[in-house]
Order: sequence, then structure tokens, then C-alpha cells
Amino acid sequence: MEQSKIDKSNQIDETALIGDNVELGKFNKIGKNVVIGSFNGQAGRIKLGDCNIINDNTRILAGDEGIMIGDWNVFHNSMLVMGESLMTIGHNCWFGQNTILDSSGGLKIGNGVRVGMYSQIWTHVASGELIEGCNLFSKRETIIKDNVWLVGSCIVSSGIVLEELGVFLIGSNITKSTSPKSVYAGNPAKLKEGLNFYDEITIDKKFEMMGNWAKEFVLKFPIYQFELNNNIIRLFGKDENNEQIIIIKDENSNSIPYDGSTVFNLTNKLYTKNLTEIERTFYKFIYNNKARFIPINK
Repeated sequence: MEQSKIDKSNQIDETALIGDNVELGKFNKIGKNVVIGSFNGQAGRIKLGDCNIINDNTRILAGDEGIMIGDWNVFHNSMLVMGESLMTIGHNCWFGQNTILDSSGGLKIGNGVRVGMYSQIWTHVASGELIEGCNLFSKRETIIKDNVWLVGSCIVSSGIVLEELGVFLIGSNITKSTSPKSVYAGNPAKLKEGLNFYDEITIDKKFEMMGNWAKEFVLKFPIYQFELNNNIIRLFGKDENNEQIIIIKDENSNSIPYDGSTVFNLTNKLYTKNLTEIERTFYKFIYNNKARFIPINK
């Protein structure tokens, strides 16, 4: 890709190879020997959103139908991401080193999905010769819904659906579609009855937690200030650039004008994306395992 077509906010190592079929957003970080381009000579569009990290030696290769990747995803070292059919990856996902993502039959990955190292997600199976009667051949779409966690060294078979908030313990071999908010383990993976990793959190408790993290944030980054007023959390800089973050419980929290601000809504888990410095700094502070939000693009 011509350097003139790449936004200057992106950090790209000089050894990385970015194909002409790639559309880069802003504030992405791309490491050494990364290859982002075409698969088997095909050149489907690869769209990479904002604030993603692609670490060293990872390859992202698209077929004719392309690959669509959202914001704030992390691809660790030596991953292989490829396939002929469309692959879509949402926001806030994390993929461990040496993970394989295959989209030969089509792959949909939602928001907040976490995939531990050495895992493999497949959308096809092929072996033997058709001319000799081998029938072990298929391409089927695999769907991984929001906030699924594959702890590590997991294998996901083609043509199945992993429902929201599923947790799959290390070494799980997942061959069938699963239920939401459930825990699985084993080879083949089976439901672990009575095991649950999620507690019910009230909106008031969520607001309290965000307030505590906001206070920690200004202690770590003293160029910013914290203010709590009328059940609204406000973060802002000490200079006069007018950048600020507003954290609200719901749409009825309207005591402060929001125009130009980055607003995090705890009820619908959406935020207004402006890509200001305070927004990117704060979101990087919280999004690993504190709280994740889905951007509203302007």
C-alpha cells in the first residue's frame, strides 16, 4: 500500500507488508513482519477499523469476499487469519498467539470475544480424495457470538454456533452448537452443570465501579481531572482543549451538554467515538477486563 494512503496516526513497522486491498482506520499499531493482503491471489477487501493492535509475524489474508474488522481488537504474535469466504470480527476482541482463524466456509465473530493462545477456529474440513470415495469434505459457516471466551488451546469445529457469554475451558474440543451463558470443557466439550462465571450487577453498582476506575485513571494520568455531579461522571483535561468524557447511567442523564464529548452509556454499553486523546487513553485503561463498550461511529 502507498504510504500516502495510510493515515499518519497508524504505527506500522517498516517490515510489515500491507496490500492494496487493505483499508486502514486510525491509531492502529502493526508489528514486525506482519502481512495483510490477499489469499491465493484473490484480493477481497480487508477493512481494519481504529485502535487495533496486530503483533509481530501475524498474517491476515482475505479471499474474494474479504475480511471486516472493527475497533480495539488485539491480534497477538504469529496468528494466521485467512479464508475464501467473508470473515467479520466485531469490536474489543482478543486473540492469543499462534491462533488460527479460518473463513473457508464463512466466519462471524461478535464483540468482546476472547480466544486464548494456540486455539483453532475452523469453517471447513477436507481430507482424502473425492475420486476414491472420501466424503470428509464440507464448508460451513461458524458463528461465535458476543463475549464468548475460549480460555486456550481450544478447537472449534465448522458449522456450529457458540452463543453469548459462553466460557470454554482450556483444551476444549467444541463440536456442537452451545447454549448462552454456559461453561463447557473436555474432548468433546460438554456442559459443566452448575458452573457460572457471571454475577448479576445492578446499574447503580456499575456506576459506582466506573466512578472508582475514573478516580484510579486520574491518579495514573494526573493531566486529567475527575468530577462527579448529579449522577454523571466527568473526566476532562487540565488544559483548554475542551476534550471530555461523560459517563452516564442511561439516556435520561442529561444534566451536562454532550456535544463534542465522548459519552459512555452504562445501560446500552455504547459510546460516541471521537478518537480524542482522552477517549483513547481512558478506553485503553478500562477495556481489557474492566468494561467494554461498542462505538457509535460518527
